[in-house]
Amino acid sequence: MTVLLRNTFKAWIDRAPGAPPKLVMVGDVRVPTHGWQARLTRRSPQGINPKILILDVNTQRPGGEAQEAITTIPLRYEESPPQDEYGQVMIASGKAEIVVRVCGSN
Repeated sequence: MTVLLRNTFKAWIDRAPGAPPKLVMVGDVRVPTHGWQARLTRRSPQGINPKILILDVNTQRPGGEAQEAITTIPLRYEESPPQDEYGQVMIASGKAEIVVRVCGSN
């Protein structure tokens, strides 16, 4: 089972000089054993509000035997340039969802 570590999720617009703006989303998930893989992917289709980006946590269990040890996996998603002026990002994993505000957005 994948657990979203709510307080680790943050989103911001990187407006570094000389580069186009970039949306950056980071956060951590906790999984029950070693060997899991996880990544954030853009949901398609998106929801009805274009100002809320929806990202899904996609996980893959390890093949074969895995050592029982709770493991934290860091996640990162980037979109450059952002496809909209997002105010929030929703992260979904199964029935669990969290919403974070995008810092540096208009």
